[in-house]
Amino acid sequence: MDFKLQSYGERAVLIQELDEKQQFCVIERLKTSAPEGFVEYVIGYSNLLVLFKNPLTVDRFPAWLATLPVTAPVDKSTARLVEIPVKYNGADLSEVAELTQINEDGVVAMHSRAEYRVRMMGFAPGFPYLDGLDSRLHLHRRASPRNHIAPGSVAIGGSHAGIYSVASPGGWHILGHTDYPLFQADQAKVDIPEATAVFALAPGDRVKFVAID
Repeated sequence: MDFKLQSYGERAVLIQELDEKQQFCVIERLKTSAPEGFVEYVIGYSNLLVLFKNPLTVDRFPAWLATLPVTAPVDKSTARLVEIPVKYNGADLSEVAELTQINEDGVVAMHSRAEYRVRMMGFAPGFPYLDGLDSRLHLHRRASPRNHIAPGSVAIGGSHAGIYSVASPGGWHILGHTDYPLFQADQAKVDIPEATAVFALAPGDRVKFVAID
């Protein structure tokens, strides 16, 4: 595999332009045979930030990356499946139906029928970018973003689905709302917080939306 590498401060390397398979391969090798001094990695949508204990130069990395397998599959079937209940009463549901020329029930059916995969977390704590949105629901983000979107808002934007985990501005189309707790801020205040206690979802998780009344 060919990788685009960039130094990221004194103690990190950013591996860029990764597809899902390449990202999976790098992560699996870091788990089993990481370079000396490895501390942790941070997943981006098409990149991976690898952090080390001590300063390093980026030229250390190509030799290690060359040992990666080129055929390792991404096994999605064994990933954790999280079902999230959604009340489809969003402010943009009717507009999405109009823009896609699909009736509201059809939009809800398409959105809830798909199985999604958490590709990355961002732009707010606990916000999941979900791959798997039906291509018929791919829409440009709203021309005028809202100044305030309530936490729990289930939305679509571009080719992704997502859930607003905290109150924030945003330009995605809101389809509904969930009370599923995505971000537990109180759990982050302990000395050594567990990521699974703070965030409901993690990259690689499978997600299904379940329509409720």
